[in-house]
Amino acid sequence: RPWRHGQTNVAIGVAGMLPFRDYVGQRDLDGRELRVTTICVADEISGAAEMVMGKLDAIPVALVRGYEYDRGEGHATEIVREMALDLFP
Repeated sequence: RPWRHGQTNVAIGVAGMLPFRDYVGQRDLDGRELRVTTICVADEISGAAEMVMGKLDAIPVALVRGYEYDRGEGHATEIVREMALDLFP
């Protein structure tokens, strides 16, 4: 989260789902084609889970239900940028 105050949970693992949802090539509500929009849903789920787990409440896990994820053999290693693309090497 460069250039942002605060912190959030991030995914440390992914199983049975793809970590990203890619919207490139789709159109927004105004009809404009999306060119670079890829969402790391694995991190977003982790951030949402943090909201119910709390930092100081000693709740070790949260169950997320109802999210329609893209099934696949994703890996958390896909989330970390390769060094050539890292903004802060």
